[in-house]
Amino acid sequence: MTDVLTGVSDTLDNLTSHAETPPQAAPTAVATATCRWCPETFEGPARLIFKGRHESKAHHDEWLEAKAGVSHKSKKATAKKAAPPRARPQTATPKPKRIAAADSIGRNLARVGKLVANADAPLGRALTFSAPATGAAVDELVAGTVVDRVVIQRFAGAADKWERVGGVIAFPVLIALISRNPALLPVLEDDLREATLDVLIASIPTFEKQAQKERKAVDALARLRKVDDRYATTDDPIGLILAGIFGPIVTGDGEDSQ
Repeated sequence: MTDVLTGVSDTLDNLTSHAETPPQAAPTAVATATCRWCPETFEGPARLIFKGRHESKAHHDEWLEAKAGVSHKSKKATAKKAAPPRARPQTATPKPKRIAAADSIGRNLARVGKLVANADAPLGRALTFSAPATGAAVDELVAGTVVDRVVIQRFAGAADKWERVGGVIAFPVLIALISRNPALLPVLEDDLREATLDVLIASIPTFEKQAQKERKAVDALARLRKVDDRYATTDDPIGLILAGIFGPIVTGDGEDSQ
């Protein structure tokens, strides 16, 4: 009986073992790498190499920016936000105003006429008489020409300064000429008067400084007389100071050290 049960048990075990499905291993997931800028996907052990080659060729600009650490999206966003620079309005440079040189030309022609009058009185007087008209005509003739821009305008712009300097220089020259030949005084008197006036104008600032210095010296000497009795009774305090510097040195016993 026991043998019979044992056989039945073995048969049931065999039937059960054939009906069951043996366990199977889970499928291995395939590793992939996807491009950062397109859906292109790469598989296999060399996926990262293929992905890098693809990105460097198909998306070269983005790849360079990513390699340099610049985000392509942030760069586009910044470009959208940045306002276009405003064009600066171009202002035309004003042309310098032309300076009329008729007066300067006329005065110089008059001087020439006075000098010519020594040799030819009628011609010299004619040049002096027509000098203002000639100066105006010459100024109108050369206006806007190369000669006007290069020569006349430069001279006219500094005419007052040059005439003032010329007067200061001409003053001793005119004095020397008239001293040697007094007959030139009627001819050169006007020029001498102008030169004297130029010297006076140039000397006024020096005169003013000298007067201010003298006022300060008088005030200083008055204060000196108050603080030192030696200078209270003298008419030449400066001479007394110099005498004290260069005079003999008096010792304590009243004798000179010299």
